[in-house]
Amino acid sequence: MTSAFRPGSHTGVTVSDDGQTVYLAHLPAGPILVLEGAAAVIWDEGTTAPAEGWVERVAASVGEPSAAIWADVEAFVSDLRERRLIEDGPPDA
Repeated sequence: MTSAFRPGSHTGVTVSDDGQTVYLAHLPAGPILVLEGAAAVIWDEGTTAPAEGWVERVAASVGEPSAAIWADVEAFVSDLRERRLIEDGPPDA
């Protein structure tokens, strides 16, 4: 399985026990970014699930067609890239 994204090289990630909240931070100093709801789903699908069809799975989980959420998902991922919290591609081997 190859994911669409991976955490940035200095990004710490913690997921709550129920999987509903994701905590991201540049290590060692932060700040901490808390992802909940659709943001947590985007992180999970983009970083842990197969890259193929990940946006469609996000759309299904929020009950919207992928065309309706695509721009918002792309804007969110772009913001994470700019913050260096996420990078393209699977983890380095």
